[in-house]
Amino acid sequence: MNKALRLTLAVCMGLVMVLGTVPVLAEDSGVLPPPPTPPPSIGWHMFYGDVSVGGSPAYDGTVVAAHIDGLSWETTTTGGSYGYSPVFYIPSDNPGTPAKDGGINGDVVTFTVSGMNVTPTRIFSEDSATKLDLSLEGMVAQVSGVTCEVNCDTLGSVTIELFAAGGDTAITGTTSDGSGNYVLPVASTGTYDVVASKNGFRDAIKENLVVGAGVSTLNFKGSYGLVPETMILDYFLDCMNKYLEDWGDCSLDLDKFLEAMNAYLGEE
Repeated sequence: MNKALRLTLAVCMGLVMVLGTVPVLAEDSGVLPPPPTPPPSIGWHMFYGDVSVGGSPAYDGTVVAAHIDGLSWETTTTGGSYGYSPVFYIPSDNPGTPAKDGGINGDVVTFTVSGMNVTPTRIFSEDSATKLDLSLEGMVAQVSGVTCEVNCDTLGSVTIELFAAGGDTAITGTTSDGSGNYVLPVASTGTYDVVASKNGFRDAIKENLVVGAGVSTLNFKGSYGLVPETMILDYFLDCMNKYLEDWGDCSLDLDKFLEAMNAYLGEE
């Protein structure tokens, strides 16, 4: 056997041996690996895991938050999990600033899902990574949808709050993501008022929403869209067209059109 052939066979055998020892990636087994660590320039405690609502995986965009002494850090779920993309962590407190702005070893960390407390708590430990699954037990319903301006442009970072019908104290709440999507878990079926609010806009209210078991859809768009506090002429004319013509779920009813007109005229 010549030297070149021996060398080729040796390389091939080496590749076979190496490939034979390569472990199967965790994604192939249906189990995600831990996410990458946060930036090395700061201290941190990273959290990640699965999120369930009423025994089912949480819908995408469900808000997960960690809390320490009145401070909060938020992320959202994707595929029933949080903390994988983006990485979710609590930064360590910066001793160079007078106010507390992060965790200190020994701090108790509490968690909420869509603004509702969940049972697990953990102790802050700098430069640690903790897999922590979160579950809202007893949730039997969800209200989900999209938030938009009255002209049907997508509007993100809108606060959605749930009230008992006719009540004035929010039961729970969440915030829509950058694409306007939101998911709001509901502990029990019934009739509720739902309020969407954002700075610079008038509140949009859906009264007497009947929430049954499973998922109820409530889109804050068209006649439930948010009206800007101030409005230019072109924007108002767009609203007029959506009142006079059929724009599907972007159409405006008379009450919403009059609200848009008041905003344009600068009236309450």
